[in-house]
Amino acid sequence: MFLARTVDKSAARFITAPDVCLKRCFSSTLGCLNNKPTFQFKTKKKTKEDLKEEEAQKRYQEALESGDRFRIWAAYARTNEYDRKALKWYILGYGAFILYGITYFKKAFAKEKEKEALVEKFQKEGTLSEWEHLRLKELNHDKLRTTDSIKLAEYHKLWDEYKMKLVKATSEEELAQIGEFDPKPEDISEYKEYQTKILPPKDLTELYNELAPNYDSDINLEETLSFMGSKRKWLMKEIEGDVLEVACGTGRNIKYLDPTQISSITFLDTSTKMLEIAKEKFRKQFPQFPRAAFVVGKAEDLLDITSKDDAVKYDCIVETFGLCSHYDPVKALKNMARLLKPGGRVLLLEHGRGSYDFINNQLDSRADRHSKTWGCRWNLDIGELLDQSGLEIVEEKRHHFGTTWCIIAKNPGDTVKPKELGWYEKYFKPSNPSQEAQR
Repeated sequence: MFLARTVDKSAARFITAPDVCLKRCFSSTLGCLNNKPTFQFKTKKKTKEDLKEEEAQKRYQEALESGDRFRIWAAYARTNEYDRKALKWYILGYGAFILYGITYFKKAFAKEKEKEALVEKFQKEGTLSEWEHLRLKELNHDKLRTTDSIKLAEYHKLWDEYKMKLVKATSEEELAQIGEFDPKPEDISEYKEYQTKILPPKDLTELYNELAPNYDSDINLEETLSFMGSKRKWLMKEIEGDVLEVACGTGRNIKYLDPTQISSITFLDTSTKMLEIAKEKFRKQFPQFPRAAFVVGKAEDLLDITSKDDAVKYDCIVETFGLCSHYDPVKALKNMARLLKPGGRVLLLEHGRGSYDFINNQLDSRADRHSKTWGCRWNLDIGELLDQSGLEIVEEKRHHFGTTWCIIAKNPGDTVKPKELGWYEKYFKPSNPSQEAQR
């Protein structure tokens, strides 16, 4: 009995164990079918750049919705798409800059070699043609006056035509026939058209005698509106020692004069009536000043006027708005240069051609009418007159679109005073070996 029970229990245990396993598996399977499966994947962690791009895109969308163009462009500039496109343009721009730099320095090197060749030619031969002289001034970045600019433009046209002939030449014989570029002054003619715009000079003595009584009242408003008083004040602050004022007119500079700066002063004008007004103003303002003289005469006759006393020399010679009225302004300037003491200065406040073509066109078209009213030729190139006289310009300032000239000039060979040097000229500007060639 005991054995039978044991066997039965064992059999039951043997039979029951698989049933239990199947039951558990079946229950587990049903549970899996009844519940939704869950999956877990490993995702890539977002970097700072990703977060930044998401934020940029978000702002861009907000900007699009706002409709504000500025906000849209500002938001778009923060996106990666903009950075990728901009990088291409940066590379292209850098390449263009490098290409431009290579071209620029090639041309600069060629110009430097050309300048050296012209200077060397002058040192060997002692002279240059008009074309070479103007070209040297251009290469040296010196100021080109009106006639020089017109002539140089004409010479450049001839140079371009010469290069075209060289390109078209197909044989050595044609090249030999063309020869070297050597233009002559008679090959150019357009500058003569400019000369026709300058009115011929005339004696204005009688006209200024007629204008004298009302001259100050007629011109006061114009000078006030153009702030010409400040320019006259600048001029009179520069004078010192023995002073000569040429074409003094009615003495409009007298009220800016400081007698403590000067030792003597001489007033010169061709108009007797204007000079009388100037004398009256001076005696009224400075009754105790002893060394003042008033002389009737022309600047062109200065040497004749002073020939009786060879010792007459001046530290400063002043002229305001007078060059345009002289019969021969270049001769007048040369006379002033002859009467300067060593280290003396010519101080000029003048009106003439401006810095812009549209201004000069107006001056040219109205030159005749202005001359009939005031006598002067207001479209002269003042700088050109200085160059022709042989005086060296120490300081040149221009106002009112370049039509008002403020100039300090000296004789060649006189040293430049420290106060006349600019900061750059004092410390950085090197001596120029081609200056002598330009003269």
